[in-house]
Amino acid sequence: MGAIRLGIDIGGTFTDITVLEEDTGCVTVAKVPSRKSDPGGALINAIERGLELAAVDAGNVTMLVHGTTIVTNAVLEKKLPRTALLTTEGFRDVLEIGRHFRPDMYDLMQDKPEPVVPRERRYCVAERVNAEGDVLQEPDQNEVSGLFDVIRDSGSQAVAVCFLNSFVNPVNEALVRDWLRQGVRGVHVAASYEVCREIREFERMSTVALNAAAMPLVTQYLEDITPKIKAVLPNANILLMQSNGGSLTINAARDYPVRMITSGPAGGALAVQRLGTATRQPNLLGVDMGGTSTDISLIHKGKLRMTTEGGIDELPVKVPMIEINTIGAGAGSIAWLDDWNGLHVGPQSAGADPGPAAYRRGGTDPTVTDANLVLGRMHPDRFVGGDMTVDLEAARTAIAEKIAKPLDMSVEAAAAGIIRIANANMERALRVSSAEKGYDPRDITLLAFGGAGPMHAAALATAVGIPEILIPEHPGVFSAVGLVMSDIRHDFSRTRVLRGEEISGDNLNPLFDGLDHEANEALERDGIAEPQRDLQRSADFRYVGQAYEVNVPVPAGSLDENAAADVIRRFHELHQQLYAHHHPDKLVEFVSGRVAAIGSTSAPEPQKHAASGGGGVAPKETRPVYFDETGDYVDTAVYDRESLSSGSGFEGPAIVEQTDSTTVIHPGQRARIDELGNLLVAIGE
Repeated sequence: MGAIRLGIDIGGTFTDITVLEEDTGCVTVAKVPSRKSDPGGALINAIERGLELAAVDAGNVTMLVHGTTIVTNAVLEKKLPRTALLTTEGFRDVLEIGRHFRPDMYDLMQDKPEPVVPRERRYCVAERVNAEGDVLQEPDQNEVSGLFDVIRDSGSQAVAVCFLNSFVNPVNEALVRDWLRQGVRGVHVAASYEVCREIREFERMSTVALNAAAMPLVTQYLEDITPKIKAVLPNANILLMQSNGGSLTINAARDYPVRMITSGPAGGALAVQRLGTATRQPNLLGVDMGGTSTDISLIHKGKLRMTTEGGIDELPVKVPMIEINTIGAGAGSIAWLDDWNGLHVGPQSAGADPGPAAYRRGGTDPTVTDANLVLGRMHPDRFVGGDMTVDLEAARTAIAEKIAKPLDMSVEAAAAGIIRIANANMERALRVSSAEKGYDPRDITLLAFGGAGPMHAAALATAVGIPEILIPEHPGVFSAVGLVMSDIRHDFSRTRVLRGEEISGDNLNPLFDGLDHEANEALERDGIAEPQRDLQRSADFRYVGQAYEVNVPVPAGSLDENAAADVIRRFHELHQQLYAHHHPDKLVEFVSGRVAAIGSTSAPEPQKHAASGGGGVAPKETRPVYFDETGDYVDTAVYDRESLSSGSGFEGPAIVEQTDSTTVIHPGQRARIDELGNLLVAIGE
């Protein structure tokens, strides 16, 4: 048997695994319940379950790529370890002052987010580098040494170092970092120039503070799971998914945990891009609806939309990441009534424990899952392929007691209302990620995945104006499929502000050559041979006076004057697309150069399926399912996904069941299976 790859995505409700046999391209998937207090235990359970179902030898597993929410959860739950911060004298409060931006401009009572490091653990060092990179004052080793005991006594497990203008010249920051590592043993140290070498002090300070705070957590997590994985998979190279859609080694994950802020959702976005390439569909809107949240990503002309202005819990994170819009709408989202009997869905989630009322694990609040069950969209005996049964009567009781009776309506009407409100929440997010960014929904295919995505996709596409939806072969574990296909990736950036005629090959070539050198060194350390390396350049541009930038692709090789002019022309075009205006006559600034270093792991291409010759396919049964279009239950054909072959098609209304998800096809819609086994649904007028 050939080499085996595993992709594991730990979600809030389930932990998903994909087993990929490289020689044959055969894929086996499985789901096991997540464990909030023991994510590593769920990971090992998933490995054992996946290997058992695939009937493969653990010794043949050569790679495991793992997506984790450990950093995300620690930030959201305010459970980061105690962290200290050293910064330039006079800049102690940058982290707290932040920006003037108000998330809700009409809320006069809103509170600013609490900084990762409170004021009493922020310390100043007398040092200074000017904006040109000249050292005006070197740090005093005795002064820094005097802070060692202070840091220890504060109970800090990590220290972040962020000095003014260190992105231009990091010599002072590197000195203090080394003194801290020698003088405060057992405490993790992160320097901003290693994490984010870019302009903007607040964003850079926030990023390195989050990175330092996450280092003890991630180190402990990796020290716990690595030997457990090695005991089960002795020959596997263990990688972790980054927010940028690439994977990184265990050592890099220990040093740069902030790169894993959106680790799990990034795998799904990467899978969307790869499937778009395989199906020749350049414009895709990925909708990943799990048990706790929905993650939305956009692929335009075959490219992932990236950003360096992301964040978490209102805290900026200035590292390259896939642009993902996350909202608190999932299958476990709780339906509730406010003081005026207004119906809401989410953002609170029942999660995996206790879970929806139908799980019979102690949950009594009605959820989106309970509503779908009541409306006949799921069979109570076939949940997760029959590995788990759910209680229809418990779901009906929860909706009746908490929603239907207070509103004096039937259980079915209440359940339909829950679904409509959950869909409305997602519709707004879909528009933010498409039409409001200048992309026409009529030119986009909605790719739905996650355990619950295919149940809601047809209604969402209809509401937003998207003409077709695509359900991949394994939608419920699609993020894990993306993980197993991921390449190794590092991102490097350097700020150098150039204006007008300064944006020339003479100035840009040395900057990009330096970034290329760093990129090749990183891939060399990872053992990536030159033929498997791909260096992708880009740059941040803006009009003079603007406070935000637009990222523009930059061609490889030496840049002459024509190449520089082409890049500037592309900036004007992108500005017009994103903001509906551009100014070709205005002065342009180059702000930062970027290089993405990608090491190919040679993932196999999706396998084509044998055609059935077209025509219809017989359903396995018919059952009543409630649809808004009819306002009542309709006799609906139910199909097994495994029985559908390439070329087969059928009309809605229909339900397609499979181990990891259920697809709902509404009246008037038509479904077909393509040559790769994807389920395509034409929404119609």
